[in-house]
Amino acid sequence: MLYEKLDYVLAIAEEQNLTRAAKKLYISQPTLTMYLNRLEESLGVKLFDRKKTPIAITPAGRRYIEKMTEISEEEQILRGELRSVQDPAQTFRIGAARVRGHYWLPSLLRILSERHPDMNFVVSLGAERHLQRLLEKHSIDLALGSLTEIPSGEIPLVIESVSTERIILVAHKKYRLVPEEEQAQNSPDNPYLLNPEKLQNLPFIAPPPANGMYRNFQRMIGFYGIRPKSSIVVDMMTTGLMLTKEGLGIQLISAAILVSLSVQERQNLDYCVLPDLPQSRFCAVAWRKETELLPLIQETVNILKKDVIPQQPYTNVVPFPTTYKKQSSRNG
Repeated sequence: MLYEKLDYVLAIAEEQNLTRAAKKLYISQPTLTMYLNRLEESLGVKLFDRKKTPIAITPAGRRYIEKMTEISEEEQILRGELRSVQDPAQTFRIGAARVRGHYWLPSLLRILSERHPDMNFVVSLGAERHLQRLLEKHSIDLALGSLTEIPSGEIPLVIESVSTERIILVAHKKYRLVPEEEQAQNSPDNPYLLNPEKLQNLPFIAPPPANGMYRNFQRMIGFYGIRPKSSIVVDMMTTGLMLTKEGLGIQLISAAILVSLSVQERQNLDYCVLPDLPQSRFCAVAWRKETELLPLIQETVNILKKDVIPQQPYTNVVPFPTTYKKQSSRNG
């Protein structure tokens, strides 16, 4: 029971409302409430403070999600490994950062399935450093994410950039980052050039070190000497965006995830960029240098660049990709 319906707990944490979470899960609100009551009773702790509006996750709830997500991911990996042992020639294991997985994989897997109808696919989602470890452990064959800056690891990897995506600062309008006279034209397509001093002593929604946005965030904080008032560290960027729209902090995001908000919700946010900092980041694919699946991997990269990435908002295909070869740290 501990992680039998982990998606139920994740939906409650993301929506911060039982009715909305139940609607998202296509179940009734009483069914979801009954499940949460039974789970909290079996654990002996409260995962959510339901006396607050919106519902607030407790420290125990945050720890539960963190550990159960790890266990669930390990189970996915084990299932994939067992299937690969049984029929290695017919299984393709893909790992993806959560944002890329959510928006890229449906189209990618549809096309791959049409071309290879007898092939099995195993998908693992996680932060970029986690994907690197899965590649090195031979638990996945290909990784998708912001991988160009991952450190050298135990096994040589080939990393090829396939796209760039716009990154911007978003904030609830209550912080008044964008002047009144600039509000009419402010949008993700026309972000306001912000004086970094306006960010001093404000709360932030921050990524953890394993997340692909972490280095961009740290560059921003360090370059301008920004001192946040407080921070909420969130592993999943779309969950962070839900907190941002509630006015809980300023967030540096990939603009592509704004499609998860309604038009009205997007209108309640300000969009900014900072001088002298990159306004885009690379997304890449990575695989082990020694692999028997290179033709399939190259086919997958071509599908991404031709059919998948052009359909993504605020994302552009890299016409002349840069290929990085990450050498084993044991070899220097």
